[in-house]
Amino acid sequence: SGFETSANFVEEQKPGVFPKTLTNMWISVSIINILLPTLAICVLPLDDLVGDKSAFAVALLAERVGGPLLRDIVAIDALLVLSGSVLTSYVGVCGLFQRMAGDRCLPEFFSITNSWRGSPHYTILIFFAVCASMCVLLDGDITLLGAIYSISFLLVMGLFAFCGLWMKLTRPTLPRTINTHPMMFVLGLILVATAFTAVVILHPEMLTYFYMYYGITTFMVMTTFARETIFSTFLRLVSKNRLVRRTLKLFIKMDVAQKWVKSKLDLLRSQGVVYYTKNASLSQINRALQYIEENEEARWVRVVHVYQDQKDIPQHLVEYVQLLDCVYPRIRVDCILAKGEFGPSMVHHISKRISVPVNCMFINCPRKSFKHSLDRMGGVRVILNSEKGSLLDGIRLSLGSPQAPTDPDAVRSRLRNGVVTFLGGADAAESSEGEEPEQTH
Repeated sequence: SGFETSANFVEEQKPGVFPKTLTNMWISVSIINILLPTLAICVLPLDDLVGDKSAFAVALLAERVGGPLLRDIVAIDALLVLSGSVLTSYVGVCGLFQRMAGDRCLPEFFSITNSWRGSPHYTILIFFAVCASMCVLLDGDITLLGAIYSISFLLVMGLFAFCGLWMKLTRPTLPRTINTHPMMFVLGLILVATAFTAVVILHPEMLTYFYMYYGITTFMVMTTFARETIFSTFLRLVSKNRLVRRTLKLFIKMDVAQKWVKSKLDLLRSQGVVYYTKNASLSQINRALQYIEENEEARWVRVVHVYQDQKDIPQHLVEYVQLLDCVYPRIRVDCILAKGEFGPSMVHHISKRISVPVNCMFINCPRKSFKHSLDRMGGVRVILNSEKGSLLDGIRLSLGSPQAPTDPDAVRSRLRNGVVTFLGGADAAESSEGEEPEQTH
């Protein structure tokens, strides 16, 4: 149908194209999936539809209705369609693995591209090996391969429905171009569950193969998440346990192995992430740091606030960052104040300036008043619901109390060296391409 492939290009399509793609796809699929089975039931005996010939029922139907010529046309058309689906599956899995590697859910190995064509050749070869092994295990049986595909596809459809409902509950302020009633997600989930149950009842033995491949994938992802723990445990065992050292010496050179593990561990811990904050909310920034500590390997967090005028810088923001930097001894917490307007250009400018990928930048769930579409932000990740200013800030603003000093000299005099960075130059990403904005530590 193209549904599972089109989702991989949603961030690269123009606004409004993806809903049209889904609409056209659902109209065509609804018509074809109703007319063809109805026609097949009217023309062919049920024994042929569910027997050995069920794998090529459409070609058999074409032969009965229009003769060998129509059968050959349908077979050639099926070959072209399946060739296209194989091609798009490679495109989809390359995009998926690269994004997951960029989000540090898979090893960086999958983001490596060759210099000749710029394609992730390792991902392509691994995916080919997975598909080929599945064909070998199932002896090329089209019916069984179709059952595996049906189980996987229906689970993906079920996840779409579940995630849509979950987003309704957990991200209520997220701007949405199309608003769907929650009951539509529930209805879709029920229909998908019904189809999934039917496939499992018809081919229960296919669950074994599905669990096997799914287990391998899950193990690879979970191992990636636990890299820091694995490396730290390895170094601890090597330094304290003689038996482990003697055993490992039989297979590898200890000095080389320790040096490699330490370099990888240092690289993981030195990776940085960015958290954009609009207000000086100590609890919200603390929640963001808790999320990063639990879910990210990075141990360097830059808390970024984008302002247009110095008087707009929230009170006590830098003090809160300094306080949290002391509260989390294993995490380095810095504050960056960037002058300009928050949007895609500023995000890319900061990403380039501090060498942190855009998909390692976090924001709170935007409200409906946010003028930039989330899919145009370049892959910024939403980790928390919309933040609110602190109660103390609200009281001060209502009483009209003066702002705390926020000019660079005043802030620099109150903080230890290196905790605050000022990125000067509003709209630097748009108006000063070759100009380096001033940086103050």
